[in-house]
Amino acid sequence: MKILIGVLLAAAVLLLLPLSARLRWNGTLAVWAGIGPLRVKVYDGAAREKKPPPSAGKTPRDRAPSPEKKPGERLDLTLLRDLAASLPAPLRRLCRRVRISGLAVRALLTGGDAAEAAVRAGRAGAVFYSLYGVLCQVFTVGEPQVLILPDFFREEDNYYIEGIVTLCPAALLAFGAGFVRRFAARQLRRRDTADREEDYGQQSKRPDGGQL
Repeated sequence: MKILIGVLLAAAVLLLLPLSARLRWNGTLAVWAGIGPLRVKVYDGAAREKKPPPSAGKTPRDRAPSPEKKPGERLDLTLLRDLAASLPAPLRRLCRRVRISGLAVRALLTGGDAAEAAVRAGRAGAVFYSLYGVLCQVFTVGEPQVLILPDFFREEDNYYIEGIVTLCPAALLAFGAGFVRRFAARQLRRRDTADREEDYGQQSKRPDGGQL
């Protein structure tokens, strides 16, 4: 009996401890996975991929300018917003239980000249905050730390993105239980409807129409 109580208590504790995944990207992807306060690195892209050293002797003016977008061409997030607003209520509640914290974004953007670098940085900031708005519409997102600046000295753009995604297993269990309950109720209603239609069909085939 004591063993059973201990197992139940351990299961309850595990259900309440949040599952987490920490992601970091700065040219290569690194992923940590954990439960509660414990977290272990499960993937390190830097250990698998070695980049060649950047070529030296070039200045920002020596680089070819990055391709410009056509006038009026902007990132359209209308479809993403519509998808977020169209999520079923149970899935929307589950997504709201997903928390994104520790979000940090750093982008140092280059260009063929100072003006182009500044324009690219401004566009990148607008894109990030548009995506951030969509994320806030679906998930619970903490306040990010954002640094997006033009860089007049680097030869390549430099990005750093980091965030932690957490979800309590109890929320997943509640979502699964609700899905099973709704599916079972739907099947019962469908079977009941089929039985009534079958009974009605049998009565309509009687010579007297099923009447006494």
